[in-house]
Amino acid sequence: MVAENHLLLFPSIREFGGGVVLEAMAMGLAPLVVDYGGPGELVTDGTGFKVPLGERPAIVAALRAQLEHLAAAPGEVAEAGANGRAKVARDFTWAAKARQVATIYDWVLAGGRGPVPAPLEAP
Repeated sequence: MVAENHLLLFPSIREFGGGVVLEAMAMGLAPLVVDYGGPGELVTDGTGFKVPLGERPAIVAALRAQLEHLAAAPGEVAEAGANGRAKVARDFTWAAKARQVATIYDWVLAGGRGPVPAPLEAP
């Protein structure tokens, strides 16, 4: 059962959305992903772990090294899991998405003056 775990290992290089990564973060699991596409964008410093995109042997070696490190430092996994859960609650709920859209609409209605709003920043 997913809820009994602490880490989601998601090595896909063909997943561009990353919905499963957000679901894991919402449950407090720290994601370990390849830094590519949606998963690489969703995982930020402190909310999970990334390994660089490369050839298959390099990705496998980097994942192994990261897993060995995390096995020896479970506190990092717990902290990233808590931070990821907070990020999802702050930025990816329906209410948060509504605030993001409203921020962009307000900017457009004001004539688009000033910098484009960063919709994923906390209010």
